[in-house]
Amino acid sequence: MIYKNLKIIALLAFLLQINQTSAQFVPCERSYTVFFNPLLQKINDFSDFNGNIILSRSSNILPLSGTSFAANAQELIKHNGKIYIFLAQTGFIFQMSEPQGDSVVFRKIDNTININYNINCTNFIYKGQIYNYGGYGFWNKTGHLRKFNTVDMEWDIQPTNIEVFTADYEWFSPSEGRLYVPFQKIENKALKDPKSYKGVFEYTSYYLDLKTADWIKIGKVSPELIKLIDQKNNYGVYPHDNGRLFLINDEAHLFDYKENKIYKSKRADLNQFFIRNGADLTVFFYKGKYYKYQQGLQTFKTWDFNLNDFELLNFPIWGNDYMTLIFVLAICLVVILIIFFIRLFKQSVKKRIENAQLKVLKTKTMNQAFTETEISLIQLLINASGAKQNIEIAEINRVLGIKDKNLGLQKKVRSDVINAINDKYTFITQGEINLIASIRKEDDKRFYEYFIVPTEVKTAQKLIEKN
Repeated sequence: MIYKNLKIIALLAFLLQINQTSAQFVPCERSYTVFFNPLLQKINDFSDFNGNIILSRSSNILPLSGTSFAANAQELIKHNGKIYIFLAQTGFIFQMSEPQGDSVVFRKIDNTININYNINCTNFIYKGQIYNYGGYGFWNKTGHLRKFNTVDMEWDIQPTNIEVFTADYEWFSPSEGRLYVPFQKIENKALKDPKSYKGVFEYTSYYLDLKTADWIKIGKVSPELIKLIDQKNNYGVYPHDNGRLFLINDEAHLFDYKENKIYKSKRADLNQFFIRNGADLTVFFYKGKYYKYQQGLQTFKTWDFNLNDFELLNFPIWGNDYMTLIFVLAICLVVILIIFFIRLFKQSVKKRIENAQLKVLKTKTMNQAFTETEISLIQLLINASGAKQNIEIAEINRVLGIKDKNLGLQKKVRSDVINAINDKYTFITQGEINLIASIRKEDDKRFYEYFIVPTEVKTAQKLIEKN
């Protein structure tokens, strides 16, 4: 009985071991020796070639069958004479050694720990520094910029001023050090909102300046381009020195990011070339010619690219974003209107106050409008006017109570009182004619005589009578 139990236990352990083995993670090797095939030879021979090549499954260079990464796409990148293989959605980087006969060695140069956070990211190299941007992972798309740390051999986040998401139309310009993103598609499958799950398009255009790690806003996708890409019924992407070539409605369209222009193929056979090879993307562009590697035959198909085979469309990739200008102008207009209405309101209030004051002044007695001294002087001048006489300075000084003061003070007090009377009078009457005027004496031009302006005598008398 004990023997039978031991056999059962051993069988269960064996079965558990089989299940464990089939489910375990199988890592890739740190280095692979592979055949120095015609593709690698061609890329190696083009000493001044710098660029990325997405390898088809049939053209994969790293023999990853049997590992957990067998299904991952491979991307070949050459920069300044160095050839690398990037393994999709991992951050793994393999660098090629110098050829030894008919073989080369690809050695893993990274110590990547985190994987599956950068699915479909964009890999590129600028001034010897390896970067990748964007990608999808863990139910969310990101617009992160990451750079390879050659000390730790790991990926570091590179902070940017804002986060800009890709929509699979981005392109890196090595000559400018710019990563162009004409529009964004923001996705988040962790949210219930169907828009977030399926993706929300945002049509503001940016480029990332690698020198400063800042995103620069350059405009808004043209409405014509939005209509064009919404019609896309097949997908194919090919590299070009000034941008990327997209298949849209079975027609090749060149997006020239440097010049902000779009060209459409005029040749049906050119369109067919790209359509037929769309299932196998081992294609690269070099000095005006497309090279298509055929793994089975280990040969190349080529097509000479000529811009004369394309027509320039009458709309750009992105245009001016007038929304910011409109927003600023709208704010300025609102501020101007606010200032205008405030001034208008203040003037209205001031007018109402003046009218109210005028009404009060017109209904009040002279004692309420003028001081007792002012009324005495007005009465004196009215009496003199009836006798057709003018009043001399000495008599005015007596009424004002300043006859014993010095000449300077007398002059100041006379001037202040007469000015005050005239100001009040013009305000009460809402006219422009003063009540009191002066002329030089006939016999001594050094002195003045004062009188009530003849046209204002009756009005002044009425005011006195009300008192």
